[in-house]
Amino acid sequence: MRRILQLDGVRGIAIILVLIWHYFACQVVAEPKSILQYCIYATSLTWSGVDLFFVLSGFLISGILLDNRDASNYYKVFYLSRAFRILPLYFLLLTLFQCFVMVGIAKMPAFQWLFHDPLPLWSYATFTQNIFMGVCGDFGPHWLGITWSLAVEEQFYLLIPLLIYLTPRRSLFLILLAAVLAAPLLRWISPGFHGYVNTPWRADSLLSCAALAVLVRWGFFIPLVQKNKLLLRVLFIILLSGAAFMTARPGFFGIFGHLWLAGLYSCLVLIAFAGTEPFLVRLLRSRGLVWFGQLSYGIYMLHEGMNGLLHGLFRNGPPQIRNLSDAFITVSAFGLTLVLAALSFRFFERPFLRYGQQFQYSPTKSKLTD
Repeated sequence: MRRILQLDGVRGIAIILVLIWHYFACQVVAEPKSILQYCIYATSLTWSGVDLFFVLSGFLISGILLDNRDASNYYKVFYLSRAFRILPLYFLLLTLFQCFVMVGIAKMPAFQWLFHDPLPLWSYATFTQNIFMGVCGDFGPHWLGITWSLAVEEQFYLLIPLLIYLTPRRSLFLILLAAVLAAPLLRWISPGFHGYVNTPWRADSLLSCAALAVLVRWGFFIPLVQKNKLLLRVLFIILLSGAAFMTARPGFFGIFGHLWLAGLYSCLVLIAFAGTEPFLVRLLRSRGLVWFGQLSYGIYMLHEGMNGLLHGLFRNGPPQIRNLSDAFITVSAFGLTLVLAALSFRFFERPFLRYGQQFQYSPTKSKLTD
């Protein structure tokens, strides 16, 4: 199964955005109108790294399913491959959470940020925690707070294989497009925190690139894109400028904010896939971005926990950066996260991945892999 390195680089950008958001924008305490305060403003849209993950996942997962929709073991191989990729590390983190609760560390004031007010354990085990988060209006304990996005993706995995299998390709594109356009309407009808963490409200992020995956498999589309690469470049610049304006004026796009970001990130994925911008493709294929992309799952799952543990241990409280000493703790958490993610990928995740790769689609093989 062939990897497309520049898409690993896109994934690397996504995890770097998430790290900047959690390790800088959410932590630094700055004086009003200081340079540091303006730096925080400049990074205020890095939370959208999760949107980029959704967009890329929609493209890759839908592409795999489209390429193998005629396979006799279509459902079996898809769900086995997803299970071996996601579940081992996920349930390891869930088990560690329970261990911390059982030994009493979770009750210590220094670690309340990581462990306070957990949602029902079975909600995490069934990937329904995002529904509870929407009802409570809160992410819950930060050790597991980031798992809301995994719940969204798992729920996406329940729908998209069936939709692709049963729907003719031309009709599929129209259905996906309608769902993308319906998401802002849903956020208008039913606004609130649940609109950020629940799957139907995030359909534009997930399904925009699923629609793109359909388009790139029509024989005329990629040659058309390459012939009109200047138009694609202009579109990307317009979308990027809108994101910059969104940074300066948060909330200006209202219910269309996620839709705009979905368009921007879908455009980035298309440029990377079609190779219309050689400089950008070379950047995305750089060793650093590809390395971050390959380790992104482990980094995502570990980074909040490591940050909370170190700040709780050395500062007796939640992560905050008020001085150089606090910054050193956060940098140490960053380094520890990278080391653990690399070790996890090599010695824990990779054996499961290799075992999962033994299950091959028959009679066809997918062209993209996640």
